[in-house]
Amino acid sequence: MTYNVHKVIPISDINPARNTPVISRVFMTLTVLIFILIQPKNQIELINFFYQYSAIPCELVNFSPLSESQFYNNNCFNEQFNVIFPNKNIFLSVIIANFFHANFLHILGNLWSFWIFGNNVEDKLGKVKFLCFLLFIGITSIISHTYLNQESLIPIVGASGIVSGLMGAYVYMFPNARLLVLVPFGFLFPTTIKAKFFMLFWFISQIFIAMGDQNISWEAHIGGFIFGYLLLRIFSNKRYDI
Repeated sequence: MTYNVHKVIPISDINPARNTPVISRVFMTLTVLIFILIQPKNQIELINFFYQYSAIPCELVNFSPLSESQFYNNNCFNEQFNVIFPNKNIFLSVIIANFFHANFLHILGNLWSFWIFGNNVEDKLGKVKFLCFLLFIGITSIISHTYLNQESLIPIVGASGIVSGLMGAYVYMFPNARLLVLVPFGFLFPTTIKAKFFMLFWFISQIFIAMGDQNISWEAHIGGFIFGYLLLRIFSNKRYDI
């Protein structure tokens, strides 16, 4: 999740969790380890790594890894002979793509937000339900991006879809919880704001992203948020007045 000048930046929430967020810590630790130990540091090798292991809309639509013709012609509808990575599991890629990150700021922003919203959601859902929630949102956010970008040959990477789902769940359960945020008024001004108002600013920011930065998957963000909110609304009627 990348923060721009038109976005309100969350620092923390004033809503302490009662239980140790085990799943949140495991997810964050695993993501950091993958970033440090598995992802290549060379930019060209990293791009090749993403194409080999991460989710790509064109592959998901065709149920087949990219071919040389599709890749070199940048055309999802070209012939599918001479597959570049024949052993790639495109269904597994939908899950592991959530653990990959393009750079340090990418992973820092995502994990910071994951911690702010994730520990409280896990606290109320419990470990097993929270793990299922993460899996569901990770998949549905990538499906949301794919649905609106079916011909795209660009790999999807990052946990921002999951983070957005956590935000949707959080605002459903804690609409009046207060967040410590930085508001850009020429400079970053610290203040507190209710979660429901922060989410409004966040939604507005996605409109700016959709009109501008094509390297940020606003489709996965919006899809993750909606599915996260609806999942809690359908399967849990518990809301907390913080």
